[in-house]
Amino acid sequence: MTHMMKLSPISNIRHCVLAVAGLFCFPTMAQTGYQTLTERLATASTAPDAVTWGVKAEKEALRAEIIPSDPEVEFEYLWPGKGGEANRWSAGISQELPNFAKNAATRKVIAALDSLESLRREAALTDARLDAENRLLAIIAARKDAELIRQLSEGFDKLEQTYRKAWEKGEVSILDLNKIRIEQARAAASLEEAEGTLRALVDETVAVSRGALTAAELEGLTDYPARALQTIERYRELLACSPQIGVLDASSAVADLKLRLAGKERFPGLTLGYVHAFEEGSHFNGFSASLSLPVFSRNAVKATAQAELFSQTAENIAARASMEASLDSDYAKAQSLKRKLDRLGPVIDTTDNLRLLRMALDGGELSLLEYLQESNYFIEAIREYNAASYGYACALASLDRYSMR
Repeated sequence: MTHMMKLSPISNIRHCVLAVAGLFCFPTMAQTGYQTLTERLATASTAPDAVTWGVKAEKEALRAEIIPSDPEVEFEYLWPGKGGEANRWSAGISQELPNFAKNAATRKVIAALDSLESLRREAALTDARLDAENRLLAIIAARKDAELIRQLSEGFDKLEQTYRKAWEKGEVSILDLNKIRIEQARAAASLEEAEGTLRALVDETVAVSRGALTAAELEGLTDYPARALQTIERYRELLACSPQIGVLDASSAVADLKLRLAGKERFPGLTLGYVHAFEEGSHFNGFSASLSLPVFSRNAVKATAQAELFSQTAENIAARASMEASLDSDYAKAQSLKRKLDRLGPVIDTTDNLRLLRMALDGGELSLLEYLQESNYFIEAIREYNAASYGYACALASLDRYSMR
């Protein structure tokens, strides 16, 4: 009986996300509330805004590179080395002409970044929903655990009262009464731990929501959302059209356009200017012209862009393979847990085994020690069933994450 009341920790929470309403059914008001709470918690995330400002900074940096350079003003004043000669001076203003080919290529990169920003923001919102549902599922699991411990604690409280009265009448030994009291104390301690875990999860979720959710609203979370396990082909279709895959394709497109932009660096830069000079008592008007020759820098710029494209391609291959492997793993886990729930469900869900045990104890069919041993067995079975239910809910939510478009 040592391990009967020990709480299993709610940890290593898996990534889960709410499925599209058109694909999965939420038939009860509680489930509809679950979906609403998920959306409200997800919209409290700052991740999508961080994506927007990050891409905006990159676009502004590109625009800064094609903004016309500031006009350059020059002035020169010369003193003669010997007397009898007049001082000389000159002044001028020049302006570098824009690189029209580079400007056009830069605008294409910025347009591609606009598409990438939209997809990244959508993917960030999907991840935010994933984290939001992850927190809500953890709260449901913690509440179920606390409710189980509460029922056990109340049962031992009643049993202690019964055995205390029986001991006072000399019908049971003090050893039997002490056994009950030991289990009563363990149950009370486990209940405090379970309720503390639940409170911590609720408080953390309320804090993360930044005022979007309240503890009272989270009290209604008692059951996992109803979802159906679909075929692996359907989940692969959802992955293929997901914003996460779209981000990979858009990132490759941006890297390719940046490589083309780097190729425009080979064009020389032309600077034209107006010059006014005073020499030997006469004023002169004219113009100046200069040409920059990208002899040393153009290869380095292009090589850098080429390396970034290769790096992005390799990252995309790895990311795609990782998402596909994660999907296959989640699907296999969901199948395994579903089979387990189908086997345990008829025994755990439809029968109150602890009540039957208490009836057997009261009827004299079981000794106190047998009752405690049998209770421990069924409690572990309930715990196992609850853990499987939580894992199955998380696995389904993880599979459904790509349906959030």
